[in-house]
Amino acid sequence: MTQISLKRMLPVLVLVSAGFVSACQTTQGNYADPNKVEIVDDKWNDSDARLSGEEMIRSALAKRWLVEFGRENQGKRPFVLVDDFENRTSEQIDTKAIFESVRNELINSGKVRFLDGAQRQKILEEYKYQQSGVVKQGTAKGPGKQQSADFFLVGSLSSIVSEADGYKTVTYQVEMRLTNIESSEIVWTEVKKIKKQFRKSKFGL
Repeated sequence: MTQISLKRMLPVLVLVSAGFVSACQTTQGNYADPNKVEIVDDKWNDSDARLSGEEMIRSALAKRWLVEFGRENQGKRPFVLVDDFENRTSEQIDTKAIFESVRNELINSGKVRFLDGAQRQKILEEYKYQQSGVVKQGTAKGPGKQQSADFFLVGSLSSIVSEADGYKTVTYQVEMRLTNIESSEIVWTEVKKIKKQFRKSKFGL
């Protein structure tokens, strides 16, 4: 085989070899325990969200606001509307996941009820459809029977980053609060802090 032919064949041989190596490689994976606390890096992760959510749930169910509302309203359970969870960090974080975990556990406790504010516009559109005469007579749903919210649930996630003595420290703070819609009074608030510290290498974190 001439030198020119070898040069022409070399790219082909490289591609074939790369394909053969890729075909021989296999990907292995395992299911991880979602309840295991893991610190991989200095970024916000699932463990942080779970730990924060658990603290908020314990606090919300134990504080006086719940007992006082039941006493003042003949034992009724309060209706809560999730308003906003502000991400004040520089990271791209799905803060809704924190709210959702707290909401789910509060609902399952049987002591708190939640309204689906995100679906209100779709519900109004469904009312119009059902009242248009196209559904079976006597089965159409209409306005005037929705429950009103008693409290707004709001929150925020912030972080403070500091570096000293070869260490980088990131402190996350999750804050949630319930506001009485009728009186604007904040009836419950809780703060959860999570601190992570890493030794900095010469290449950084």
